[in-house]
Amino acid sequence: MPDKEEVQRYADTIMAMIKEDQDSGQVPRDACSWDELDNTVDANDYYRKAGVPSGTDEAAELRGAVNDEVGRRLNGSAGGPWRVTWVPSRVAALNIGRKIGYPTRAEAEAVGKEYRAEHGGKYHVHDG
Repeated sequence: MPDKEEVQRYADTIMAMIKEDQDSGQVPRDACSWDELDNTVDANDYYRKAGVPSGTDEAAELRGAVNDEVGRRLNGSAGGPWRVTWVPSRVAALNIGRKIGYPTRAEAEAVGKEYRAEHGGKYHVHDG
């Protein structure tokens, strides 16, 4: 079992690199998984740059734990359970929220109100 502090240290380093790439525009700010990162960069480069060991069974376990922790942070940092749909006057409902949702109902409500003010119609906020 990998050392929790070591996992956290590598995850902190990788998240800092991801944030730098988001700030530079290389990675979308709403990337919430390794798969989404891989669409824009080689996500394996983060492991190499962070110095995560490789080539042994222990290193593979460590990498798996770091992968899980970074994935958890990516998912948690960009969204939540609240979704927003907007219904124009004569068309089916459209999802207008972020792909992974908003962390609070208030944030989702604000998006719906802004969209309604700009486009008319009505909006709905959904949990989960």
